[in-house]
Amino acid sequence: MNAHVSMVDDRDLTLEEATAIVRRAVTEACRLGITVSVAVCGPQGRLVAFSKMDGAGCMSARGAIGKAVASAISGEPSEIMPPPGDDLYCSVVEGEGTAAFHERGGIPLRRDGTLIGAIGVYGEASREQDRACATVGAATYG
Repeated sequence: MNAHVSMVDDRDLTLEEATAIVRRAVTEACRLGITVSVAVCGPQGRLVAFSKMDGAGCMSARGAIGKAVASAISGEPSEIMPPPGDDLYCSVVEGEGTAAFHERGGIPLRRDGTLIGAIGVYGEASREQDRACATVGAATYG
């Protein structure tokens, strides 16, 4: 018997939600005339959805995932670096093989005050534009 048992909690970030978040961030990047990579991960830094726009730099994928990881594991925007001595500062944290990247462009996602993941955006434009795309992507959950 091969019964499928779902391990998804109804409070978890779903693929459908993560894909919509990515889509909104990419739409904002198009509006700004820039190319980016966008990653959405769950609260443990595991990738749920990802998109690399045509023309986005080859290393933008790692940057987007790294920003999402940094934001998801800390519950803070990715540019906030934990202080020395903090458990997150002292540990080597990786999600999907990419180290946490503490630079502007990652935003935590919360549902009813509970951390459900994060979005990370990385492109070849400014970090302000990365954050703008992430903010639009996260608008439902930010």
